[in-house]
Amino acid sequence: MALTRLSFEDSKNAGLQLAIASSATEAELDILLKVAQVEGLIQEATTSGDAEASKPAPDIVAVALSKLQMDSSQVVMIGDTPYDIESAGQCGVGVIALRCGGFADSQLAKALAIYDDPADLVKQYANSPLGRSNGASLK
Repeated sequence: MALTRLSFEDSKNAGLQLAIASSATEAELDILLKVAQVEGLIQEATTSGDAEASKPAPDIVAVALSKLQMDSSQVVMIGDTPYDIESAGQCGVGVIALRCGGFADSQLAKALAIYDDPADLVKQYANSPLGRSNGASLK
């Protein structure tokens, strides 16, 4: 079973709502979810078709918050680019950053926490912002 799926399952089992806020098209996102083996674990998804502007504009994250019917203070987003952090930040959403996106820590510095990759986040899950939260998670 893919480690990404385990991370999603851990989050869902902890009572978190899971959403995807992606700049991909709906068809691209369907493929990405299958490759990551997380289809069926996501409650809501937003794609480029749901927003006028892509990240770093806040549109996609704002649509995801609306679909979740949650306040930004109840949400943590996982991202691997500074654009994710900027987009989420404009909506008041904190971000857990992953280094696997290829950006330097200095570019991810506004994140709540930085992990190497999903495996590192899973390993440290209990002490991560996700392990300590009681809300939703935008991925």
